[in-house]
Amino acid sequence: MCILSLTKLGIKGLDDILNQIYRGSIILVAGNPGTGKTTIGAKFLYEGLRQFNENGLYLSFVETKKDFYRNMLNLGMNFESYEKDNRFKYIEAVTVTDINALIDLLQEVLNMIDKLNAKRLVVDSISAVMQMGDKDEGKIRELMHNFFYRGPKLKEVTTILIAELPYGKKSVGYGIEEFITDGVVILKSKIIKRKLIRLMEIRKMRGNEISVGEVPFIIVPNDAVVINIPESTRGMPSATNPESVIKLKFKYSDYKIEFPKGSQTLFVIHPSIDPLIISSSLGTSIIHAEKYKVIYRSYLHGEKTVKDRFEMCAKNLSLNNKEIGELISVVSINPTKYSVDELYYIINKLEENIKPNIVVVEGLETLYDLTSRESFINSQYNGLIKRMVNGITGYYFTRGTKENLLDIPLINFYDNIINVEPVITSEGRFVKIEPIRIVMKAAPFFEILVNADYIEKCINM
Repeated sequence: MCILSLTKLGIKGLDDILNQIYRGSIILVAGNPGTGKTTIGAKFLYEGLRQFNENGLYLSFVETKKDFYRNMLNLGMNFESYEKDNRFKYIEAVTVTDINALIDLLQEVLNMIDKLNAKRLVVDSISAVMQMGDKDEGKIRELMHNFFYRGPKLKEVTTILIAELPYGKKSVGYGIEEFITDGVVILKSKIIKRKLIRLMEIRKMRGNEISVGEVPFIIVPNDAVVINIPESTRGMPSATNPESVIKLKFKYSDYKIEFPKGSQTLFVIHPSIDPLIISSSLGTSIIHAEKYKVIYRSYLHGEKTVKDRFEMCAKNLSLNNKEIGELISVVSINPTKYSVDELYYIINKLEENIKPNIVVVEGLETLYDLTSRESFINSQYNGLIKRMVNGITGYYFTRGTKENLLDIPLINFYDNIINVEPVITSEGRFVKIEPIRIVMKAAPFFEILVNADYIEKCINM
């Protein structure tokens, strides 16, 4: 009995979805021009070289070696260095246009597989090959069948077969899907609110039970291809028996609010109140006392405004304002510049590098207004889960009112919900802080009135 060994594609995210890739598998990657087919193929080869010590070949009928090397280097993949070590070979076949030349070329590829002891192959593209047959597609199809059986299949060389997907069509054509492919992946792109969104549809993959049929992905420098898959809830902290809590106390009140480590809290701020004055007045002394590392991400204010505000609060509270500046990393983001998936990648990289105790996000409503509802909800939901699992306590500030709470996306998923609104009395201006929901509390309802001048000036807090 022949037992085939397993391999990984080496593409983070995709390997989590497809964990049963047998050596010698042939995977069809199809899509319209510009959807990322060449980059996916190159990433598959590069990670084979880098991670798994698997030599590889790239056979291209559509791109010169010079262009390929330059384009991939821009994405952080240096194929030239592996070529110098005799571990990688780029076969440029843009001038091959007839069947006789193709036959010679395919024999050269088989010889090169043996010479390099290659375990990975990319053919780019099968569409260009099929067009050589003119009116005799059957002969080309038979030739390619024989090649794949004699080469990749028998030699257990895992192969990505790239194909052009004509605009407006759902199938590749040429009977390609009836080839000896073990998997079919379709790449798509669309424009949503002026931003490019890339999607990967996994139509089939032998040996895998596919639960996620379509995932977003991005193409970025250094990492080349990043696939955003749903985050695992494994490792979420206990709200019943938390590791630690962050206590929010008020000088002129017996009430306090406790936030378990890893909990996620939504502050619903009345539109008349600037969320920055709330976050800074409530948070400065806690950050300073506990020496928490904080990422403050704003979709409303510039970095200097946020830094100046926290330093002013530290000064008015007689704290070390320089130390506050060192504890808080401020990031101001223009959400029209990135897709939600690109933002998710940037945010994850930032949190992985800084490893904060606390993340504060200001201006969620701005991000929501400038992205699609589905993309926002998927990204925010997975971000909440990831921070819970990593033990990062999150505070999110969005403009809204108590009457419209149910209109806020994911309102039922946050551990804590706190409403903040202005109140005018005969005694002056106040800000009412009112917990609507507190994790593991049955009746959290109480109100705290704080003098608006104190909040604006960060005094007597």
